[in-house]
Amino acid sequence: MFIPISLAYLVETLHEFLPKWPVTIIEQETPVDSGGIRLRAFFNVRETATNEDDCMILLIDNGREAILSEADAVLPMEDPSVREMVGELLLDAGPEQRIFLTTRNELEATMASVDAPDREARKQAIAQQIEETTLLAEAEISPNGAEVCPWQMESTVRIIIGQGISLPHEVVGNWNQSLFPIRLEDRVRIEKEAALREQLPVHILSLQAGEVVSVEEGSPQMITTIAGIEILDGEEGRIYQEDAENFAEFPVAPLREELRDPQSQHPVILRYLQDRYLPYLIGQRFPAVEHRISAAEGQYRVRVRYGNSEKWIPRDYMIHFESLRFEEQPVAGDAQEEYWANDLDDYFQGLADDFSTFCRSFSGGSNHQYWDCLGMPFLNNDLVQRKIRHHFEQAKAGRSAADHVLPLWSFML
Repeated sequence: MFIPISLAYLVETLHEFLPKWPVTIIEQETPVDSGGIRLRAFFNVRETATNEDDCMILLIDNGREAILSEADAVLPMEDPSVREMVGELLLDAGPEQRIFLTTRNELEATMASVDAPDREARKQAIAQQIEETTLLAEAEISPNGAEVCPWQMESTVRIIIGQGISLPHEVVGNWNQSLFPIRLEDRVRIEKEAALREQLPVHILSLQAGEVVSVEEGSPQMITTIAGIEILDGEEGRIYQEDAENFAEFPVAPLREELRDPQSQHPVILRYLQDRYLPYLIGQRFPAVEHRISAAEGQYRVRVRYGNSEKWIPRDYMIHFESLRFEEQPVAGDAQEEYWANDLDDYFQGLADDFSTFCRSFSGGSNHQYWDCLGMPFLNNDLVQRKIRHHFEQAKAGRSAADHVLPLWSFML
């Protein structure tokens, strides 16, 4: 097993649950030899923080052929200096053949469709997503001044894969008519059009779940399917219909409704607000914390509902210029962010993550960056470790992913 240096804190857990699996840590730009194959990894160079900053770009080569996998890291290839750096790496590692493997998900457009309250709002949201996707795809392919560009080299193949984003297949029903308005093949089409327009020799294709392709002498061969794999949510069932009547009516409720002890939840929630969220807000300059507080008329409130959807009590936590520390204040007016204490409690315990609330509607607030902050790597490595441990423990007890997820979707079953 190879893991990036950014996940080294998981080694003890991996040894505990997978004792027979040797673990090799890949460090920044330090080559690792694996049976004549060289592996190298490096961190992204983006300036803005994301929940995937601990992902590393992986470069694999045998001295003649190279595969670069950016996975979730997604290099900013629209930047000439980044594109030139990648081009030089690929040309050196794979002088005969190069594969650029990238992940593109359909999340943004899917969520825009799901969140739309009516057909017209959905139509406008998807049109905006299509425009943004087109501009970004063209910017990543069209020449931008880089002297060494992977797309301008013969024998370069760009393969685009997805992330399997979907509802649990047990509850999909006709929801696939509202999901995936922008598909991988749409992304491929846009990039191919840009490459053709600029007369670039790069080959561009996508692979769906269960598909495999061989590349020989710089040219992709026929795409085939892998025998023995069961596809739970096939592409033939993902047919987006703009006039579909499915609109999100998710519960305004915590993921888990059981009543818990507010007196024990409160100090933990306040501590995470103070020790993690506040430094995150100060360090994040988009927008700067002074602008954020000013836009909230000098009082930035995070409201937490203690209880469940039938019986709950709100408590407000606030920062302002007179005291730039989260402190409890009397509940008043509208809050900029609002959460259920149970959901935050689950996050702290490793039972939830940034994506868990996709099947719920937040109780209020104009944004939910405290929730996103808890998904930021490096700041929350302990939460990641608890989540990984929880899933190992579930598997060890013979429980599946469905045992963990389906109860959260019981309102649709």
